Amino acid sequence: MPSFGFGTITSQGVGSNINIAGIVSELMDIERVPLNRLIDQKTSFDAKISSLGSIKSALSAFQTTVTALTTGSSLQANSASSSNTAIVSATGTSGAVAGNYTVSNITQLAQSQKLVAAGQADATAAIGGGTTTTLTIDIGSITGGTFDSGTGTYTGATFTSGGAGTFDVVIDNTNNTLQGIRDAINTANQGVTATIVNDGDPANPYRLVLSSTNSGADQSIQISVAGEAAISSLLSHDPSATQNLSETVTAQDAVFEVDGISITKSSNTISDVISGVTLNLNAENPAGSVTVSVSQDTDTAKTAVENFVNAYNDLVEEINKQTDSGYAGGEAGALASDSATRQLLNFVRNELTQAPTGLTGTFANLTSIGVSFQRDGTLELDESILSDAINDDNDSVAELFSAADGYGTRLDTTLTEMLQFNGIIDTRTDAFKDRISLLEDRQVTMESRLERTEARIRARFTALDVLVNSMNVTSNYLTQQLDILNSQTSGG
Repeated sequence: MPSFGFGTITSQGVGSNINIAGIVSELMDIERVPLNRLIDQKTSFDAKISSLGSIKSALSAFQTTVTALTTGSSLQANSASSSNTAIVSATGTSGAVAGNYTVSNITQLAQSQKLVAAGQADATAAIGGGTTTTLTIDIGSITGGTFDSGTGTYTGATFTSGGAGTFDVVIDNTNNTLQGIRDAINTANQGVTATIVNDGDPANPYRLVLSSTNSGADQSIQISVAGEAAISSLLSHDPSATQNLSETVTAQDAVFEVDGISITKSSNTISDVISGVTLNLNAENPAGSVTVSVSQDTDTAKTAVENFVNAYNDLVEEINKQTDSGYAGGEAGALASDSATRQLLNFVRNELTQAPTGLTGTFANLTSIGVSFQRDGTLELDESILSDAINDDNDSVAELFSAADGYGTRLDTTLTEMLQFNGIIDTRTDAFKDRISLLEDRQVTMESRLERTEARIRARFTALDVLVNSMNVTSNYLTQQLDILNSQTSGG
């Protein structure tokens, strides 16, 4: 709120002994009455805007629960469990088909390739003379030949590019150190990451380790080097030719079976084998099997409906609070006189009181699944009826909300219109902001007028004080002269 710049008189009148400061203050209190009313109006509109913000938050929270029901995913969710999570863990979605699935013969897990360079004495020392050098890195697959685990190299193998394209990393005199090469590769962010490992060697402990970002047999690395010979002898690596890096981890696919069907995947997280189920392979298990069980997730479905009911009741409470007239003894809300705001609740309630049309399932309305209106306008949930409905026919429960004319579909449309830019809430908020802007303009004008009024009153009382002081001086002079005259007359 803008502050006043009114001056004050802090002393009595010099000549009149009148409490000028008190008189001016009381007169200005009267003058300020219209301004105080205006400030109160502005405060009221600020409170209205805040109340609309609270209602908007409640509407948004309610829409979140509506959306969860409209998509059907929460009501038709399925859970997946594993008989041995150390080997295979699983999660389910609405698309999963209830039943048991056998995951067996996990002969290998998917891996990312790791290559290790020869050790260096110092990770920050320059490698070579600083000649501009280009590392050309390609990602593909290695086939054929033999692998020597002792040296970490291949003999007679073939490298085939994955077809995703190569990428270049430029090394010059600004980054021709082990740390600089590491950072340049990581900055490229092209499917290969680099780290430096200290292996404890007394002479050359610092070793550059390159890893393919993704797992799978087609994620092996080939590096060609053009430029500095020292860098080339350190990093040039072709699985079919010269290999200056040592492979410590081989790029490979996951190999396993589901219900006796052999499957090969590039990742250990697999979501496209069992419909609606994501498998996570955690350990090899070549001779054993794990049972993955998929069943209806009734708890998630019940929670979704409970959240819907609770969010609606929170919305009712919030709107009632902000629009309360206060006549029943409670505190009046900031929007007590705003009928448009209360109408928001009517719009929402109307969608809930109209049963959907065109349904094909078992349930026709909210009451049939245990949701009913109370006298105070809130919803009540009968958990027993809801549980029976979900267990008996959860697809029909989902249809109540997700159908073209379902509760969720209609409500989502209504709530979106309310909450969208330039919707009902924004329109009301903008109207209040416009009123505040007008009031602020009037406030500035009134403050300026009050400053002039106070100055005028002070000037008048100052002039009066000067006049009274002059009259007192004259009176005192005349009294003195009369006293002198009387004294002379008596003495004569």
